[in-house]
Amino acid sequence: RIDVDKHDFFPKSSVDGGWIGDRYPLCADLPQYHFLKMGAKYQFRGGSSLPRLHYNPPHWDSDESIKRFVLSSGSGLYQQLCNPDANGACQFAITVTLDSNLACHGKECRVD
Repeated sequence: RIDVDKHDFFPKSSVDGGWIGDRYPLCADLPQYHFLKMGAKYQFRGGSSLPRLHYNPPHWDSDESIKRFVLSSGSGLYQQLCNPDANGACQFAITVTLDSNLACHGKECRVD
């Protein structure tokens, strides 16, 4: 059964007749802290956590399992993404790929 809130409203067909994303692992099947593993890729998408054209289902606001949080400055992930200059000001890159595994810090440890 298709869960409407989890369904891609605009699926993209692939050149081989399937759908883009077919055969990729489900998020639930990824290893713990996969977002902190070597090779994890981050792309800077702007200064808003809720872009203008991004849709979040209304029930997400009351769902305790869905969280947004600000990374602590003591986090290894924060340091990689921030890439501070000599004065400590962040120099955000458009793309960051982790070159080593990072330890979780604070709220990151509760992300599944």
